[in-house]
Amino acid sequence: MLEQFDQILPTTFALCATLYLWLAVKVSRESTQSTNNAISYFLFLIGAMIAGTAFSYNATDSNLFGIGRVLVLLSGGFLPIVFYSIYRQYTIGPPHGLVLAVLSVVPLATLALAISNPLHHLLWTSVETSTGLQFTSGNEHVWIRQVFYPYAYGLFGYSVVALAGRTPTIAFAHRRKVLVLLVCAVLPFGVSLANNVLNIGPIGFPFTATTLVLLLPLYWWASIALRVYDFSPLAYQTMFDHVRDPIIVLDKSQRIISANVPAQGLLKSPEQELIGQCLWENFPEAKALLDESKNGDLTETVRMQTNRYFELNSAPLVGPAGQDQGTVVVCRDVTERKQALKALADSEHLIRSLVEHSSNGILRFAKASSGDEKYRCTFANKASERFLQDGNGTLVGMPIEKLWLLEPNKLLDNFTNATPGSISYELPVSVGGQETWLRIVGEPVGQDFSVTLIDVTARKHNEDKILADALRDPLTGVLNRRGFEQNAIPAIENCEQGAVLYLDLNHFKTINDRFGHKAGDALLKAFGHRLEYCLRPEDVLARLGGDEFSIVLPGVDIEDAKHIAERLVETASEAYIIQGQEIECAASVGIALMPEHGNELWQLVNIADQAMYNAKSISKEEAANDRAAYVEAAIAS
Repeated sequence: MLEQFDQILPTTFALCATLYLWLAVKVSRESTQSTNNAISYFLFLIGAMIAGTAFSYNATDSNLFGIGRVLVLLSGGFLPIVFYSIYRQYTIGPPHGLVLAVLSVVPLATLALAISNPLHHLLWTSVETSTGLQFTSGNEHVWIRQVFYPYAYGLFGYSVVALAGRTPTIAFAHRRKVLVLLVCAVLPFGVSLANNVLNIGPIGFPFTATTLVLLLPLYWWASIALRVYDFSPLAYQTMFDHVRDPIIVLDKSQRIISANVPAQGLLKSPEQELIGQCLWENFPEAKALLDESKNGDLTETVRMQTNRYFELNSAPLVGPAGQDQGTVVVCRDVTERKQALKALADSEHLIRSLVEHSSNGILRFAKASSGDEKYRCTFANKASERFLQDGNGTLVGMPIEKLWLLEPNKLLDNFTNATPGSISYELPVSVGGQETWLRIVGEPVGQDFSVTLIDVTARKHNEDKILADALRDPLTGVLNRRGFEQNAIPAIENCEQGAVLYLDLNHFKTINDRFGHKAGDALLKAFGHRLEYCLRPEDVLARLGGDEFSIVLPGVDIEDAKHIAERLVETASEAYIIQGQEIECAASVGIALMPEHGNELWQLVNIADQAMYNAKSISKEEAANDRAAYVEAAIAS
C-alpha cells in the first residue's frame, strides 16, 4: 500500500504543480491593470516548490534529485520575500527596492550553492545503498540549518504576524481577502516549521508540499472568486496624511503627538519638530476651546493667521476602555467662507439700500406668528409710504384691509387661494393732489406675498396720446384706412401721374396659425417697417386691414413704379427673425397707374388689388427667379 502511495504521490505533485503554475499565469493576466503582481509570483513559487518535490521525492537519480532540490530551495527562499511584499502592499506601501535586494542575498546564495552542490556537497550528499542512491536531508547541513531556515522562517513569520497585526488598519472591504490569504499562508508555514525545525513527523516525507496540494481548492477560490490580487490598500495613516484639512492629535497635556501633512504646512514645521510642543500658547481662544472640548465635541471659528480664519473642531480621544487619551483637533480653513459671507452681507445691504431708495413702492405682507389670520405689512420702503400714506404715519404693522387704495380684496382673493399666483392690475390714486396711475404687481413669497407699486402715469399719458391718434394703425404704426384716405387723396390730386400699389403677405394665415398670433403681429410690424424703409418721404403707406397694405407713389412713371415694386417684393422676401425663429414669407403686389387706370383713390386701390390677385397665378419659383417679369405681370391691364 505504501509503495503504491509513493508511486502516486509524485504524479499528484506534478499535476498540482501544473495547476498552480496555470493559476499563476491566469492571475498575472487578470491583474494587468494593477501594478501588483505579488500574488501571481507567490502562486508561481508554490507551483515551483511542488514541482521540485515531485522531482526529488523518492528520486534515485542524482540529476533529478538535484533539479528538485534547486526548485524547492529557490521557492523556499523567495516565498518569504514575496509574502513580505504582499504584507507591505496591503498596509504601509510597497517595500523599497534596496530592501528587497538585501533580503534576496540569502536566497540567491542558497540558489548558487544548490546549483553548484555536486562540487562541494554543502546542501546535500548522496550515499550508495543496496536499494540505490539515498540523499541526505537538509537538516543535516550547517547552511540549511543555521542560515537558510532562520532566514526563511523568520522573514515569513514576521510578515504573517505583521500583516495580522495591521488587519484593523486595512479597509474593511479587503479584510476578508487578507484573512483568507493569511490562512493559506499560515497552514503550510506551520506544517513546514513543525517538520523541518521541530522534527515532528518523518523527515523525508514532503509534508509541506502535501499541505499545499490539499490547499489548492482554497488558493483557487481565493484567486478566482475573491480576487485577492485585486485590492486597493488603504491604511489609516495614508488617509490621515491625505485629508485636506489639518489634523492635530494632542495628548492629555495638550502636547502634539501627531500631525498630518496639511497640519505641518499650517504650523510651518515638520512633524518631528512639532512632537512634544504645546500647540495653542499664542492662541488663547483656541486653548479655551480645547479646555471645553473635554466634555464633548466643540466647533468654533478662530483667527489663527493674519486674514486667515480656521474652524476648529475639537473632540476627546477615547481609548478602547473609555480612558482619556487626549484630543483630536481638525482645523478647516474657512477664510473663503467668511469672505463669501461678508460679500453676501454687503450684497444684502446693497440690495436693501436699493430697495429702500427705489422709485417703486415695495411692500411685504405676512400673517403674524401669534395666530392672527390677517395679513399685515412687515416691510414698506419710502416710495410705498409716499404712494399710500402721503408721508404721514407708517405702513408696517397695518392690516392689508386698511390699505384700501390697493383694492385689497383683489390681492386677498388671489393669495388666499390654494394655488396663489402672480397678479397685476392698474388703478389711479391721488398723490400730492395729483392723479397718479399705479400698476400693482403681487408675487407670492413662500407663505407671504410682496406687492410692488410702479408709477405708470407717463405710460398712461402716452397711451392716451396714441389712442387719440386715430389715423395710425396701432399695430404697425403706419397709417390706417382713415389716415390713408386723408393723406393719399391730396397726393393724387396734386400730381398728373403716379401709381398705387397693393400688397399682401403670401400664406400669412398659415404662418399665423403655425407660430401664433404674437408671431403674426410681429411679422406684420416687420413687414410694415421694411415697406417704409424702401419708400420716399412723399409716398403714402397704409395698412388697410389684416396683412393688406397699400402705397401711393405720387409723380412716378411706369418704370419708376416697376422699380419700386420690384424692390419692395425683393425686400419682403428676405427671411424674418421672429421670436428667435427664422420665418420666410414672400409678398405679392399689384400695380395700378394713373391716369391710365383712373384718378380716384379707391378705384385705383381696387384695380391694384385685382392686379395683385392676377399676379398670384405666377408660380413661386418663377416669381423668385425673375422679379422683373413678375412685376410686369402685376401691372393692371
